[in-house]
Amino acid sequence: MSKDKLDTMTQSTQLKVNKSLPLADIIEKAGTVKEYRAVFYENFLKNDIYVLVKEGYNANNEANSFNANAPIITFENQQIPVFTAPKHIYDQGAIQDEMNYMKVNGRAFLELAMGHTIIVNPFSKVYKELVPNEVADMLNGSIFNFIQDDIAHVHMQVLIGKPEVEPTALLEDLKKTFTAIAAISSAYIGWTFNARIDKKPHYIFALECEVKNGAEFKEIADVISNLCKPHLKKEEYIDIIRLEPNGNFSDYFYKEDQPFYTK
Repeated sequence: MSKDKLDTMTQSTQLKVNKSLPLADIIEKAGTVKEYRAVFYENFLKNDIYVLVKEGYNANNEANSFNANAPIITFENQQIPVFTAPKHIYDQGAIQDEMNYMKVNGRAFLELAMGHTIIVNPFSKVYKELVPNEVADMLNGSIFNFIQDDIAHVHMQVLIGKPEVEPTALLEDLKKTFTAIAAISSAYIGWTFNARIDKKPHYIFALECEVKNGAEFKEIADVISNLCKPHLKKEEYIDIIRLEPNGNFSDYFYKEDQPFYTK
């Protein structure tokens, strides 16, 4: 669908953002509060992160020992795990053995790891994936076009409407999956574009669901994201939001759309 076929909505929100939270907590908040996404990028670049190195290298886990030629451990798919604090290496018991690691500034590491996908706190209940295009936008600063000081004032023209072509196969897969997720009561699909932060329009999935916290919603969103990947082209992406009365986009979905799934 072309941008001129989308309805225009104005989002205006004001939210106090705590930039001093630990980076792991910011990741959790960013899953459901979009203003924290900018805070995550900012803090990741300026803070130190931790990378795993092969056994025997930096055996004492010295604080300032990063070397660009260090034997960094990657996953089999060449994605690189990094951690916001050493304790998160052992989250959920995914790793039982004592690991060697090195501390490095976030920006410096991304400059060395360009072209790779980075997984931040991969074993934690809430983690963050940084894809190569996202890393490039972080380093060149374009990802910060919507940041404003300590108080996040978001006032933007958002275009939203129905997809011109619905991804039928994807929707059928989602319907089957949703029947097994008790928390989801209904789901909508839209087509959205924000000129300030998006390169092109993309699908947005809006879910009505009963969850206790952001971490629970993040788990559901991860399931949906993984299910969508085989149906999307490499450069395509999606948004997943929790739909609530008086929330962002609620008027559009509740008044102008119909759910593609209802329990």
